[in-house]
Amino acid sequence: MVAHYPLLHTILTIAMAYHTGTHNPEAAKPIEKVLNASYTLKEDYSTIKKKYTQLARAIAHHAREQGLITDEEKTAKVMEQAFEKTFKIVDKLLPELPKLTEERAKIAEKALEYSTDDPFVVLRNAGIDIEPELEEFRQFLAEISGKKVEPGKPKYPATKKAVEEELRKAGASENIKLEAQKLLGILSGLKFADYSEKAVEKALKELDAQIEKLLEGRNLKLLGVYSTVALLLRKGEFEKAEEFLKKLSADS
Repeated sequence: MVAHYPLLHTILTIAMAYHTGTHNPEAAKPIEKVLNASYTLKEDYSTIKKKYTQLARAIAHHAREQGLITDEEKTAKVMEQAFEKTFKIVDKLLPELPKLTEERAKIAEKALEYSTDDPFVVLRNAGIDIEPELEEFRQFLAEISGKKVEPGKPKYPATKKAVEEELRKAGASENIKLEAQKLLGILSGLKFADYSEKAVEKALKELDAQIEKLLEGRNLKLLGVYSTVALLLRKGEFEKAEEFLKKLSADS
């Protein structure tokens, strides 16, 4: 049960940020309030899936109370869609019990490890393909933010794709290290600015823009890094974000 909550929180918060255009910690608060209440009540993933329309309305209500939105009904509908698309991603990675076997949990854990060269290879080898779900979510973000929805990129021929995968593997770990160092630089800038609201908002805009690009490129590993850092910044947990990135920078 616990494993599903971080994924739900992160993906729904991204949707709220794009819907409201609020790229600061405020976007996470309505999601956090509602999911924290569900967690306190010990509601499992299957229960959340049954009552997601109610949860979407609660999120919209909190968002209006915070002054994030004015049209509560519209936001409730958007969050209903966000839940539906989030469920598709989570179901592929962490299906409901009893389908969530120990083996399946280990596969998801292995795919999300930062030492894994290509998460999609791990998932595909286990019969798990989340690329369509990530593409659908990216399209959804574009729609709710009012941006033009670009058609999906055509598939490469098998030989070219194989070569690209090998090249990606060769530089994957180094890319993670470089991205972690880049993000540490952003955190240093925030620290210098004494974590001002304006500075944090600017940083989150940059992170959310990068997250959208990573969704388009289906880079699961870097998507996990950027989503984690964005979530920690929204929660104001700057030291945790720094520790997370320092570990990546050292271990990659």
